Amino acid sequence: MRATIDRVTAQVSMYRLTTIALSAVLAIGLLLGSLGVIGVNPYGLLATLAVVVVATLGANEAAARLARVVPHRESSVITALIIACLVPPTVATLDLIGAAVAGIVAALSKYLIVWRGRHILNPAATGVLVAGLLQLTVGIWWIATPAMLPVVALGALLLLDRTRRLDIGVILVVVTVAIIGTRIAGTGPSALDAYGSVLLLFPVVFLAGYMLSEPLTLPPRRWQQWLVAVVTALLFSIPFQFGPLYTSPELALVAANIVGFAVSRRGGFSLRLTGSRALSDSATEFTFAPSRPVPFEPGQYLELHLPHRADRRGTRRVFSIASAPEHDQISLGMRTPTDGSSFKRVLRELDEGATVQATQISGDFLLPRDPATPVVMIAGGIGVTPFASQLGSAAARGESRDVHVVYVPSRPGEVLYRDVLESAGATVTVLDDTPVTADALLTAVPDLASRRAYVSGAPSLVADAATALRRAGARRVRTDYFAGY
Repeated sequence: MRATIDRVTAQVSMYRLTTIALSAVLAIGLLLGSLGVIGVNPYGLLATLAVVVVATLGANEAAARLARVVPHRESSVITALIIACLVPPTVATLDLIGAAVAGIVAALSKYLIVWRGRHILNPAATGVLVAGLLQLTVGIWWIATPAMLPVVALGALLLLDRTRRLDIGVILVVVTVAIIGTRIAGTGPSALDAYGSVLLLFPVVFLAGYMLSEPLTLPPRRWQQWLVAVVTALLFSIPFQFGPLYTSPELALVAANIVGFAVSRRGGFSLRLTGSRALSDSATEFTFAPSRPVPFEPGQYLELHLPHRADRRGTRRVFSIASAPEHDQISLGMRTPTDGSSFKRVLRELDEGATVQATQISGDFLLPRDPATPVVMIAGGIGVTPFASQLGSAAARGESRDVHVVYVPSRPGEVLYRDVLESAGATVTVLDDTPVTADALLTAVPDLASRRAYVSGAPSLVADAATALRRAGARRVRTDYFAGY
């Protein structure tokens, strides 16, 4: 089931999937409002949506022109769609002005409240919060009704599953339901009614699935992301007021974003292209010299920012680091098809000496600290890059690990980084034209059940391999894949 969902959702970028999910929420809201099921004026919703989209896109275009960067329009559309779910859906002039201000502030926050190329605060929450402080609008989060919960929850699950942040969303929901539900239960209702009402009448599911999960404002490490979820839940659930500030979902998320930034302080740096080499007919490794020493753990990834007139994939892309941290330079291996994205096309055309920006290094796809722990690695195509970094690092340190790599080629006869894997002492088995099943894995690695398992590759491969590993007896499985932002 997981593999099937991944195959379907992988057909579009993460931005496009988010746009589709939010559009479905707004469409259902429009339908239910027209039928009188929820208290939403359909004309007001359409007017609010139009005003917010125009204001957000317009502000983004103006800010991008002043900053001399290519505007990311789909990101602005997503911000506008979220704001339309939060502010009052009316045709009242003052409310429409407030919605427009929220959109403008949200767009500008991506350029003004930044740290080394990345915005710090959730734009939609920031826009609604600031417009509220100016008394121009208020976040009513009209999507928090029983009738809207099915479509909201479905979209939230798809987005959290695609980004592999379901645990973070669950933490926010569980802590919020526990605190608010307990307060409500103390006033008389049954526990079931009290805790159930939080899910039905509070926007906790929407907040978790569509806003908390935004990758650009989440800190890089998992424990930091859990902290942000807990802080958001606490500030959302515990009533308070300090002057004009009072308990609200938008304030809770903005404050948690600040906490996440404080504990992570993600630092950007520049990378100077020093060369490239063909890994295969459709894959290339690019090597860069960083502007400063860059500490990282083998298995982590970095985000490249390459300003250009981008296609829908945008100007930022995430790539696993293929080189070992013991090396002075950083290498990135990636697919480079002739009909690939505008990002990769521009990257291929860069001259040696050209500079690009890396906005962060993050990730928790790390090998066990104890090198005596036996490991099995399942690599799908270019998904081998984190394993190349990990095994290259082990070889550079003179560390001996018991590693069996099962490689699943994306192209017939192609085994990327095989020299790096084998030079580190790993056993390499290639599953050419063989489905990734429990039987196939047990045939390749008879002692699989005694090994710690790691999987990296395309979403569908990761889902298939993780399922097969567990059926084959693997007890601990770590996965890593590109969500498609």
